Amino acid sequence: MKEILSTAAGAGQVGKFNLGTSNGDLVFTAGQVPETKDGEVLTDAPIEEQTDQCLCNIEAVLESEGLSMEHILKANVYLVDIQNWERFNEAYGEHFEDPPARTTVGVTGLWGGVDVEIEAIATTEL
Repeated sequence: MKEILSTAAGAGQVGKFNLGTSNGDLVFTAGQVPETKDGEVLTDAPIEEQTDQCLCNIEAVLESEGLSMEHILKANVYLVDIQNWERFNEAYGEHFEDPPARTTVGVTGLWGGVDVEIEAIATTEL
């Protein structure tokens, strides 16, 4: 069974996709860019602020299912400038007591000119 997730607390949805889906055991978030719930895209913000907003958006999707960041099993990260890895990593780490497995990939560009996009897979069980 596929359930479509939504949240009023998350950023606006741009394009033909859902903010997240679940099969009851796992939750898959869409890639989250640093867009505020008011629709402001933090294109010119430092990587730390962009990272924080991406993770706040993921947290909002998870909270819509009664989950927290600790439920995340795996995260995929896309960075436009891999030289920002250390600063990104510092900001990312502030959101987790025990960080999940993660892949970080350098890319040539992301939607809206942002510097980071993050997606996650979470479990409904801890």
